[in-house]
Amino acid sequence: MRREAHCAVLSGVNACQSGSESNYVHKRNHTRYRCHFESTSAVLALHLLHRIQPKRMISFAAGIPRSLFHIRVQTRAFNAHHDTFSLRLASRNYLRTRKFLLMFYDTGSVLVIFGMFIAVVLLVSTMVSLLSSMFVRLTAPDTSTSLLKRAVEVTTHATTYSSVTHAVNPIIPGLTVPLKHLPLILLSLCISQIVHESGHAITAAIHRIPMLAAGASITFMFPAAFVTLPSARVEELSSLDRLRVITSGCFHNLTLWLILLGAAWSGIGQRILSVGYEDVFAQGIIVARVEADSPLSMHLPVGSLLTTLDDLPLNSSRDAWSNYLLEPTSTAYTQGWCVDTSRLSDDHRCCVDTASSSSCFVSFESAMEEYCTDPVAILSKIQNRCDSSTPCRESQSCVKPRGDRNILRITVNHEGTSTEDERIVLWSGPRYEVWEQVQTTHFAPRFGIIPLGLPLIFADFFQYVP
Repeated sequence: MRREAHCAVLSGVNACQSGSESNYVHKRNHTRYRCHFESTSAVLALHLLHRIQPKRMISFAAGIPRSLFHIRVQTRAFNAHHDTFSLRLASRNYLRTRKFLLMFYDTGSVLVIFGMFIAVVLLVSTMVSLLSSMFVRLTAPDTSTSLLKRAVEVTTHATTYSSVTHAVNPIIPGLTVPLKHLPLILLSLCISQIVHESGHAITAAIHRIPMLAAGASITFMFPAAFVTLPSARVEELSSLDRLRVITSGCFHNLTLWLILLGAAWSGIGQRILSVGYEDVFAQGIIVARVEADSPLSMHLPVGSLLTTLDDLPLNSSRDAWSNYLLEPTSTAYTQGWCVDTSRLSDDHRCCVDTASSSSCFVSFESAMEEYCTDPVAILSKIQNRCDSSTPCRESQSCVKPRGDRNILRITVNHEGTSTEDERIVLWSGPRYEVWEQVQTTHFAPRFGIIPLGLPLIFADFFQYVP
């Protein structure tokens, strides 16, 4: 965040701008100047301020090349409340409250200074990691092959999904996070800015520093908030008191993050959701959203219950869906299928050529015995399962897909009542694409008027706060 100081002549329509980082009140020839800090999330250009009315000021980018559209609104409506709060803290009745707040923000000053050094270390670590990754990519030999867009159920290229994480991950809508999260990011940014500026206002009240104005601004689409304090009064404070005022904003953001972390750890969020939602984890997970252009949109309708992936029960863990689709684990088949030996071909070309319409199967007892056959006719069946304790008939063999085949077996229960309503959806291709195209939830609305995807929206929102 960048802080810029702007000076506006209150006695006329002229305006001046200052690159100084300090606030001041200067009186000369009966003309009063006021400067203030503005906290913003984007790099802002200097903009000309026009006085509109005593309690509100709006500025537009004008006369500066390449400047972004900028709107500022400020008000003095909160000044009286701030002065009242400051007077109460100075009275004897609120002496203990004032001592507690001083200790609270002293602790915050230490944590913020310590966190600043940690942040620098994390940024340097991330920079080194990115540079090393870039160097490896530039020096690595080009072994890429042409990729074919999958228009049928068989893919000719298997890809292992790897989630690259760093100490600090940038939030870039459309690149590092989904573009649809942009409104949530902007809303969380507004809340974080308000929480941040409230810290400066409270510590100013503790030290009997009046608040001259408070307001907000928007540059292009990025929101910002600010409070204006007389820097002459701030400079009169001792070093410790001034440190409290400076670090209180960041400490408020840290406190908000700790509160949200504690709420998530205690499970209070699930208790609140239980008022309008029912946890269906014991049965499986519910499809909350499917991308419109995904082939799965015709087979996994919103609201349907998913019970297993291959032979992995989705009620075995709350992270079973993500872990199985994203991690490079082997296919989970606890049982095989009884198939007539006449339908099993000894021609092993499908086990080498992934473009074949047949798929490679192996014997459930021995992986060395390989066969080629149609996967749809076998894997779409719920019955005729076999294992070492449930043998097949003499004319049948117990087989299962070879572990490296990109075939995912999804068990769907549209009614969510009994196993008789279950059916099988087969996906041919990398498993991580299913995770990208399908959003799931463990919460089903108790009432029809409640949106199914609301818990997912809240989960996405709180990951960007503070």
